[in-house]
Amino acid sequence: MTTSKLSRLLTIFEGSSGVISVRELARELDISQGQVESMMDYWISKGRIKISASQDECGNCSAVGECPFILEMPRTFELVKEDVGEMIEIACK
Repeated sequence: MTTSKLSRLLTIFEGSSGVISVRELARELDISQGQVESMMDYWISKGRIKISASQDECGNCSAVGECPFILEMPRTFELVKEDVGEMIEIACK
């Protein structure tokens, strides 16, 4: 029985011990980066993965809106585990 790419994505994510890029996942699964992001959205909807809280402000000034000194950071995700709060990130840009 073959494992679907959707299941393989979750398995790779679960087995990771650090940051994984969308590019790496796409290469591993032989699919496009857009397909990886769509698969991540699927697992988010199923409650297996969640979007990590990110720091949107640098805190160095009171500027509101777009700051020319702050880069847009990639989205990161965490594996949802009931017993451990271990964070595994995937950088999506």
